Amino acid sequence: MANKGFNPNNSKVSDNRLSEFLRAEISGDLSEVPGVGPASVTALNADGIQTTYQLLGKFLSLKDSEVGAVELADRFYHWLTSLGTPTGFRAGVVLSIAEKLNLTYNGIFDATEYQEDEDKDTEDA
Repeated sequence: MANKGFNPNNSKVSDNRLSEFLRAEISGDLSEVPGVGPASVTALNADGIQTTYQLLGKFLSLKDSEVGAVELADRFYHWLTSLGTPTGFRAGVVLSIAEKLNLTYNGIFDATEYQEDEDKDTEDA
């Protein structure tokens, strides 16, 4: 059964846009996060998330000692789903936030864990 959670391969964020976000300082404006547009801002605001800092904090709040990188990304993805953020941009938001935080909290996100899953799926086919 396919994982209905986060998959970085579903991100529509270009490598250039992601790189720009990762290099830039955080301004606090939610629209600075790749994949966050007006509909996502509205959904996030309705849940009390007004700034990029709060969005980063939400991601971190879903982490505990028993939660690995894949489960953490899935939790964030499902939280965004529960808010009704646009489906087509959700993976990009997760990838952007996870990669940004991984710069400070090394190991909180590891894209290679998804590559291993793809290799396994290819072998099983």
